[in-house]
This record gives sequence, C-alpha cells and structure tokens, in this order.
Amino acid sequence: MSPFGIGRLAPLRALGFLNGWIGFFIGLTNILTNILTNSFSKCFSSCNSGGFPKNMRIIYSFALILLVTIPTLPVSADIFLLTNGKSLEGNIVREIGDLVSIRTLDGKIVTIDKNEIKKVTTSSTPLDEYNERSAKIKVDDVQAHVSLALWCTDKRLQTQASIHWKRVIALSPDHLAARKALGYIWIGGDWYLAGSAEAVARKKEMDNTPAESVPAIPEKLPLPDWEKLDRENTPDLPPGSPNAQMIVVVADEKLGRKKVESSGLKYQLNRMGGKVRFSPGKQEGAASVLKVKLRCYFVRQQDFYGAPIANIYQGEAQLELLERNAEGKLVRVHTGKVKMPFSAGVGRSQETALNYTYYKTLEAVASRVSRWSWLKKRGTKVLAEPEK
Repeated sequence: MSPFGIGRLAPLRALGFLNGWIGFFIGLTNILTNILTNSFSKCFSSCNSGGFPKNMRIIYSFALILLVTIPTLPVSADIFLLTNGKSLEGNIVREIGDLVSIRTLDGKIVTIDKNEIKKVTTSSTPLDEYNERSAKIKVDDVQAHVSLALWCTDKRLQTQASIHWKRVIALSPDHLAARKALGYIWIGGDWYLAGSAEAVARKKEMDNTPAESVPAIPEKLPLPDWEKLDRENTPDLPPGSPNAQMIVVVADEKLGRKKVESSGLKYQLNRMGGKVRFSPGKQEGAASVLKVKLRCYFVRQQDFYGAPIANIYQGEAQLELLERNAEGKLVRVHTGKVKMPFSAGVGRSQETALNYTYYKTLEAVASRVSRWSWLKKRGTKVLAEPEK
C-alpha cells in the first residue's frame, strides 16, 4: 500500500478509466459525424435493431441529445473579410492551429487558414441591441414597454418580451395586448391565466349562474342618490358623531373592464350611521380598513330555441374588514361576499344594464356590512337589502 492509500493496481485502474473516457469521446465524435452525414431514422434504427452494443447505444443516445441542443444556425454573425476580396458571414466554431472553421448563415462549415482573413467585423447580437434599447426607456412609460416587448417578440427574445409585457400590466392592469401576449383571458370581471385551475373554476361558476328567475332590470331606472343634480332632494345621511371612528375604504370597482368613475360606495356605507365614518384612502397607518373588490359584468345571452331573449348581468363583491392590533398589524375581523344577478332585454344598452347592476350591488354591499357585529357594537343600524 502506497503512502497515499493507492494500491499497486490503482495505476492500472486509473489507466483503464482514462482509456474508457478516451473511447467514449472517440465514439461520440464518430457518432456525431455519422449523424450529420446520415438521417436520424437510420441512426435510431441501428440502435434499436441491436446493431450496436449496449454501451454504444448509450453513447449514441447522448450524442443525439447533444446534437439537438446545439443550434444549427447562428443567432448573430461576424463578417470575415478575406484577402481574396471575398467575405464570409458567420461564427467561428473551431480553431485548430492555423485553421479556422466558420459556420455560415446557411449552416455550412467553411475551414480556412487564419492568414486568409484580412479583417473581422464583429456584429452586435439582438441581445446587445436589446440592452441598449431597454436602458433608454423610462420605467413608467407604458407605450415604450409595449414597443420594446413587440420588438423583442420579433427578434425571438421571448424572455425579455415577457418582462416588458408584465411591466405593462403593472402600469396598466387591463392592457389588452399585454394580457393576450401573456396568455390571460377575461372571465367574469377579471383576468385569468388561460388553462389555470382558477380559470377553469371561474368558467364553471359562470356557467352555473342561474338564467331563470333572475330579477329583471326595470324600464325606468331610478337615479342613484349620490348622482342627483338636485342635492336638496337627496336623502340626508344620519348625523355624524363627534367621536366617530374612521374606517378607511380601499375599493377596487369595475363596470365591465372600466374603472368606476363616480363611486357611490362611501354614500351607501355611511347610511348606517353610528359612531363610525367611512372614507376612501390608503390602508397604511389606518386603524380600521374595509377592503371592497366589486365587479359588474355581462355573463351571457339567454336564448329560447336559438332566439336571443335576454342578457344576463351580474354584480359581485368580496368584502374584508381589518383592524390594527396592539402589535400594529392589521387583523381580519369580518369577511363577506355579495352576488346580484339581473336580466335585461337584448335591446337594452350594456352601459345602462351595468350601471343598474352596480347601484343594486352597492346597496347589497352596504346591507351586508351593516350586519357585522363589529359595527353593531358601534351603534350602526342594519340597512335593508335591496329590492329586486
């Protein structure tokens, strides 16, 4: 036994191991050559028919995997100006001594002497150009990100394109081109990734929305109290308490794909009176927060023996009341959901139908919130559910 713990047979074993690897790479080189000069089908048939020993079939499989992972054409190319006045455009794939092998744009391998190359002009890659372009755009410039995402797609820089499409959505959540590029679809008032479990569940839920016995939208719509021009006739809100506790309302309201321009949420919530007051704001630093996610949308068209007879609309809201504890963290106190389906004649404008659905959904939201025990303890009154 040697001082290093290697026995007398170790050199022979090491030599055998080295010979094995040399044989592997020689075999791999020969196989790659065969693959390049023969069809894949012949290569596979030779392997499967038992024409190769088992160890060679393993090498063959590895060679095939290696081959298909090597791009056949260069993404970008350098220009080689030759001493004879001609030029080659491609990439250097191998250098042996004074010989240089260049893969041209059409995939051919050309081997020449280094002395035949007079000048090499290095061209920029699409990635180089992308880095230059991306460094020039502003972080909050939606159109610049859209343009760069389209350019990346054209140059097959899919990863970079995805980065900018996601930035577009962060700046403009309902940007149609960005949503489509990232594989989103619009279902029931929100975006879902196509084929995702959430999208499938939401689609199933939409399909199960009842079509029969849905209350109809009246022909004459009452103007909501907070939008009446004659403010003298607007119903008075309960008198405010001097010691009223402020509840910050963080709302996300949409009619179809548009944000609500004139929200009636604050008015409806303050109808319950008591020692609380609801006001829109941000949750940072707030002692109490009411989160409302409200969507009103077109569900589907209802047919009778193929003839359209009505359009189904639905309003729904997700509610969450939070209170800040002694440690300064917002803790969930109450949660709730509201769902209000309606039907309207096919001749009724979608805007009118959605507005009515929105008004009634707001009434339902206020009614649901007014029933929470946390608010009852602060002297609020229970609001009636909306008439259907």
